[in-house]
Amino acid sequence: MSKAIKHKEAVFSADDGYVRMFLRGRPVTMFLPQEVTDSYQLHSPATLPPHKLKMDWVYGYRGRDCRSNLYLLPTGEIVYFVASVVVLYNMEEQLQRHYVGHSDDVKCLAVHPDRVTIATGQVAGNGRDGKPLAPHARVWDSVSLNTLHIIGGFDRAVTCLSFSQSNGGGYLCAVDDSNEHMLSVWDWPRESRVSEVKCSNEPVLAASFHPTEANLIVTCGKSHILFWTLEGSVLTKKQGIFEKQEKPKYVLSVTFSQNGDVISGDSSGNLIIWGKGTNRIRSVVAGAHEGGIFSVCMRNDGTLLSGGGKDRKLILWDQQYRKLQESEVPEAFGPVRTTA
Repeated sequence: MSKAIKHKEAVFSADDGYVRMFLRGRPVTMFLPQEVTDSYQLHSPATLPPHKLKMDWVYGYRGRDCRSNLYLLPTGEIVYFVASVVVLYNMEEQLQRHYVGHSDDVKCLAVHPDRVTIATGQVAGNGRDGKPLAPHARVWDSVSLNTLHIIGGFDRAVTCLSFSQSNGGGYLCAVDDSNEHMLSVWDWPRESRVSEVKCSNEPVLAASFHPTEANLIVTCGKSHILFWTLEGSVLTKKQGIFEKQEKPKYVLSVTFSQNGDVISGDSSGNLIIWGKGTNRIRSVVAGAHEGGIFSVCMRNDGTLLSGGGKDRKLILWDQQYRKLQESEVPEAFGPVRTTA
């Protein structure tokens, strides 16, 4: 490794026609137009052009390692993220708006019960001056795109976010990517932490406030589902008891039925219904999908939509979890990562 690269200085390769530089601590390779390669001098002074770039369109979606990151807003826009940009996409008008408040990759997204306020969490990054920036969550207005609050105090990255549903959305829960995957609850309008506790030594894939039980939070991930109760500033947990049901390698997704039951989808392809207010299984839809169930979405009419990875199927279930319809996503589009 050259001394220049060690010090994160730009390097020009005349033979290969590229400049390798570091932007916010990350290596980036930029290839030069062929007609200027021979005459290019890395350190020769250059005048900035009079025009400024404006972001017009963002391609892609981060589905490889993130879930529950696609929502439909009252404006008709779909909100999701890729890299450090949160995209608000109007399919009908084929227009995008962009929230660009983050300094590095966004890993999670939550929508407030008012369906206007949004929270997004990012990884640790670097500022424009190269100095490290701690991972944080940003709460912002999806109409004006103005940042309302910045919530800090996380390790490595913020991987899960959820607004409380039944108390006006005054709380925001978060899980970070530290070794202990800390679960914290925030009074986000005051930017103050209410409670914090070790969640799990294993990866945590989802965290959600219960829609009607104000103080109940459900988290899930590798070989676990946990039911948390917030009392004052104390979080206490009950571990989901699988009893005779074989414990899955991963509990991948979670949602809530209209009667308050918790519904989880797992890597074994099972839908498990956990009785309201308990940590015990009420019923199981075994083999609902071939392979993992990456997404479960409760619809307003009480039917459940589940999305499979290996089988690429979207399946609609009635309120007794009987199959109503199914559709297979073409292989070219890959597995179902999330639904909204």
